[in-house]
Amino acid sequence: MKPHSLYSNLLLFDLFDREKSIVHFTTTRTGGVSDGAFSSFNMGNFSDDNPLSISENREILARMFYMDASRFIIPHQTHSARVLTIDKNFLSLDHAVAIETLYGVDATITVEKDIFLCVTTADCVPVILYDRRNEVIAAIHAGWRGTAERITEKTVMEMERQFGSSPGDILAGIGPSIDASNYEVGNEVANRFREQGFDLSDATLFPRKNPASKFHIDLKEINRRELVRLGVPGNSIEKSALCTFERENLFFSARRQTVHSGRMLTGIMMKR
Repeated sequence: MKPHSLYSNLLLFDLFDREKSIVHFTTTRTGGVSDGAFSSFNMGNFSDDNPLSISENREILARMFYMDASRFIIPHQTHSARVLTIDKNFLSLDHAVAIETLYGVDATITVEKDIFLCVTTADCVPVILYDRRNEVIAAIHAGWRGTAERITEKTVMEMERQFGSSPGDILAGIGPSIDASNYEVGNEVANRFREQGFDLSDATLFPRKNPASKFHIDLKEINRRELVRLGVPGNSIEKSALCTFERENLFFSARRQTVHSGRMLTGIMMKR
């Protein structure tokens, strides 16, 4: 990933930056108005940060793209595997009804133009997808629960079912998240992956120092391999090497900051 040419506090995927019909971004923690542990560009509503600061941060982001903040679709994520299609009916909903509809959603897809599909993260994996042939986009929040429940697969399948997308036409961006070396997990997490058919003996995806130690999980690589398994070409996938836990200057991290963590925002939009 690289800094935005105009806004150094935004990051871009090289693959997506070449696409003239797409606008995308991942925020960092700099450039906003939040204080203390949430300093300064916190995008997450569900934290102890001042709601007015979060609202102002989102307005700052929207002004960067000369858009209204209402054009940024930001679900209330619950680490589910639920995928919601953002269509004209959704866009016509009353604001309160739209907010309620977005509760419990961790991935969105659309063919509508001039709206950003977004996910908030602070160690979990943000994934954006773009079907160049059928002009379909998606934004996925892939934490360990969603990854174990194969949310990336479910999103790709919904793109195929509803809009005829083929994995061979999809570009994918896997954004900054916690690296496996910093992501130790307990038996509950390991068992969930095992129950869903993941191979925990794969030391690349599930490294452990010795048979008696806890697992570490490489969420970015698991989601990359899921995309390849589904048929997305390897050279159409860009995986960020940035670790949210290690890069305190750039990112919030729930593992590092516990409940006092802000959130980054990753978004994708098709232009008219």
